[in-house]
Amino acid sequence: MPLIKLNRINKGGEILLNSEQIVYIEIESRATTVHLPNLLFSVEESPADIAERIERMETARIKNAIVESGLGKSPG
Repeated sequence: MPLIKLNRINKGGEILLNSEQIVYIEIESRATTVHLPNLLFSVEESPADIAERIERMETARIKNAIVESGLGKSPG
């Protein structure tokens, strides 16, 4: 359950969201809106920035799992 930290526009401050719960992200009049089940938040980050953060987290999670399992070790 990777959490992503975003900066809210309306209320100000940071918010932590479960990246697996994000339904979709859209731009409405220069503001990025993140849609979750029964919730939506306007944030400062662009959709590309949010997608890049989630991709980095998922890549790191998969890499760590491979290393922990021993499959990532080189023979020898």
